[in-house]
Amino acid sequence: MLRRPWMARFAVIAAICAPCLAAVAPGAGAGPALAAAAPRSMRAAAAQAAPLVPDSGPARRSKRGLEAPAMSASMSWANARKQAQSRSIMHVMSDAAGPGGKCTRSACRAGLLAARVLETSQRAQILGYFCGPAMVSEMLAQMGRRLSQRRAASELGTTPAGTDWSNASGYPVPSVLNRNQHRNVYVAVGLPWTPTRAQTRTYEGDLITDINHNGGVPLAGDAYEVAGGPHLAGHPPDSTVFHWFDIRGYQDSGAVTDYEDSVHGASSIGWSDAVPAYSSMSSSIIVEILGARGYAW
Repeated sequence: MLRRPWMARFAVIAAICAPCLAAVAPGAGAGPALAAAAPRSMRAAAAQAAPLVPDSGPARRSKRGLEAPAMSASMSWANARKQAQSRSIMHVMSDAAGPGGKCTRSACRAGLLAARVLETSQRAQILGYFCGPAMVSEMLAQMGRRLSQRRAASELGTTPAGTDWSNASGYPVPSVLNRNQHRNVYVAVGLPWTPTRAQTRTYEGDLITDINHNGGVPLAGDAYEVAGGPHLAGHPPDSTVFHWFDIRGYQDSGAVTDYEDSVHGASSIGWSDAVPAYSSMSSSIIVEILGARGYAW
């Protein structure tokens, strides 16, 4: 566990590792050609300059009322393109999708597996601020690729302050995932401090899509847990925690999220014994935890 000197007086645990967009780019069409045309430009979007999401300073009991993180225009465009692909996938799997093409109606969800989980790949992070590298290593293992935590940290630009959600070089996690595998094109979804129900439903649809896509691919979650708010299993509830984690499956047609946590077994984190390697949690709570950061899918 790493403490940033300037945050120590706030008793903040520092960086233990960070709506469906309706519009597409001008001139972009919808339909079958979209999937074939988009991947190269979507991959490039992750490497375009993006605003850094700063830490909030003192520990807060609530994230309500604060601004949502900004999304770069290129990543907003890429996410819109992929959401269109997701709707196409849902329609292929079932023609009973709800408004916006999301699999929200019972008739649609009846056509999908009610639960699916990817193989176990949990790895204890080797340093207190290596949750980002550990998560990337876990995710790539689930897609048949190998990348050490130290190599992942180098590619991600991880520092003792952790792994950025976004910065002047783009979105590190989607960029590195896209560079090291070709099963999925990862894009970032930034969430506001207090996500809406619609954003939770979008997350559930994205989760179902990825876990059933191309043999199954995991999602990357960037948690921002605040004292007094919901925390991942075993994380200290009285502390603010920033943490990347591997989202590996779902239950109850997306209403429950399955994930793995690199804190488990991490000798550099004093409370790691309380953290399970694998856990399940309500997707609505997961989205609340992701608020002010987001996920890559």
